[in-house]
Amino acid sequence: MLMLELTPGRSLGSFYLGMPISEAISYIQQKNKTISHAELKYSDTKPLSVDIVVDLNEDGIMLRFEPSTQKLCTLEVYQVPRVILSYSGIVFNSSDRPPTLVNIYETFGPTHPGVYDPQNGIYSLHYPGLSFSFPIPKKYENLYMSSTEIPPMEFPDRSTPVTCRIHLYSGSIHQPQVLDHPPTSLYYEPIEASVTRGLYFTKRKCGIDFSSSTQDVLSILGTPSRVFYKAEDKMRIHTNSYNGLGCADYFYNYFQMGFDILFDIRTHRVKKFILHTNFPSHVQFNQYPFFMCNFQLKLDGVPKGSHREDTVVDAEKSEKSDEKIEGKEEFIITPNTQWTTIQQEMGGCGKPVVHNRGSNTNPFGATLFYGYKGLIFEVMQNDHIATCYIFQSDTTK
Repeated sequence: MLMLELTPGRSLGSFYLGMPISEAISYIQQKNKTISHAELKYSDTKPLSVDIVVDLNEDGIMLRFEPSTQKLCTLEVYQVPRVILSYSGIVFNSSDRPPTLVNIYETFGPTHPGVYDPQNGIYSLHYPGLSFSFPIPKKYENLYMSSTEIPPMEFPDRSTPVTCRIHLYSGSIHQPQVLDHPPTSLYYEPIEASVTRGLYFTKRKCGIDFSSSTQDVLSILGTPSRVFYKAEDKMRIHTNSYNGLGCADYFYNYFQMGFDILFDIRTHRVKKFILHTNFPSHVQFNQYPFFMCNFQLKLDGVPKGSHREDTVVDAEKSEKSDEKIEGKEEFIITPNTQWTTIQQEMGGCGKPVVHNRGSNTNPFGATLFYGYKGLIFEVMQNDHIATCYIFQSDTTK
């Protein structure tokens, strides 16, 4: 049984509001001896329309993540007897001390009168960033429906309501806020991306481009999460430059920033940027784990309809879009921009390359790769972008 410390408006155990989903899943995987089962729930067709949910159903805890930022916005304990909870070091929920209305008042202190929902028979007691739900027997509901009288903490038979659900959030329970990370945090840092200028990091106020060396990248971004050497490039057969030789280029994988950088083995300079959206409907979701890359891609240097038949696509291993239009002239692509919108703005780009791993390894179906000059988009079946590749067009020769 999990023993968790609760901090209203902030955290439940090691799960904290604003926590990236990749970090939460990684923590659950590390604690597989104490957290025995977790289920991921999301919308296949409209991934931005509903929260992403991680359900710890053996422990009765539900984690809700805002889909655009993939940050934890609500924690819900829906099977209260399955966990032991404490506040300020004092246990308020256990087999010896059930979370009755009386005990909640003793532990958390006075607050405003609760709200009764007659349709569901639930009395809700709210504290800043914290709510408790108490089921009320129908025979006593009249005691909680009055708008002028203070509801009793005990029923006429001297028993007291026991909470059935606990919600932890920031702001309002009906409209929870997505907490910002501290100014020093680089999670979800806006990154300005360009085919001609590479990547610019808005918080750090610095950038890297196709002339950057490995030393330049290390000095700006620090040590990568992993270095990966490519054994071969299976998509090069589709290009005029294919000569049957293996590919010895290598990647710097920056998982917590949501992107990879491919370096040329000969020059040791940047050859390609690979930006990940980390949607749960993609086979590589949380595989390494990548965080979502908060890129803002400007289309300078990319003429409309700039399809290239010889474009190289790194589809074998990428190892390793709410729309945003500013003004009438500039179109900016974000992780939430859908492929249909991109095509309408950029024009057609010919037939895609199909990448299908098979149903045994990829239950989400094939993805399609579309190429423009200096750009490749990997598109999922729900019309959202999984990966964006940025490269200099002459690197495919």
